[in-house]
Amino acid sequence: MRLWTIIGAILMFLSNVFAQEKEQKLKNLFNEFHVSANHGIGSSKGFFGAGLGINKVFRPEKVIAFRTGLDFQFFHTWGNSGDPAHYSSISNVHYSFLDLTIPVVLRINIGMTFIELGGNLGLGILGQKRYNQHASFDNQASTEIIKKESLNQGFSVGPVLGVGVLIPMNEKLDLLIRPDVGANVYFKEAFTNVYARLCIGIHLK
Repeated sequence: MRLWTIIGAILMFLSNVFAQEKEQKLKNLFNEFHVSANHGIGSSKGFFGAGLGINKVFRPEKVIAFRTGLDFQFFHTWGNSGDPAHYSSISNVHYSFLDLTIPVVLRINIGMTFIELGGNLGLGILGQKRYNQHASFDNQASTEIIKKESLNQGFSVGPVLGVGVLIPMNEKLDLLIRPDVGANVYFKEAFTNVYARLCIGIHLK
């Protein structure tokens, strides 16, 4: 509930700002703005994350449109185990990280609704890896400690598929609602993040 209250407050602020005539000049650079909530899928444990985006939709009035821009996304994912060492193993691995992504998406408009298909190019900004380390030595009791270390997730790529609707608010603004699913493959840390996301924002006409 608190997350949706924050999202609602941000949307009201954006609506007040971009409803002014002078701010309409922004649509020459960006014409779609959103906040988002995401949740990991495909794991026995799931956690919520959040994000925001500033996008440019090219040919928005046509059936075939194209969307790109900048998205900031915070994710929290989980893994049950990691690579074991000779005398130790790790479990309960949590990845918390912030990505900057560039969407490259084809949008098919069908009246007020649309379908999107494309992908994301990502760069890790910061992150943390937290896990339980279990150590055991000959003739000694095993020990368990919680360890934290910085996470450098590096570059990522992945597909994204979504649907959405643009609801007219006035002659200058549409309300944007866009759920999607996606996956990011991180090459440096060799892991994959699969997620569902809900984006809510505004589209400048």
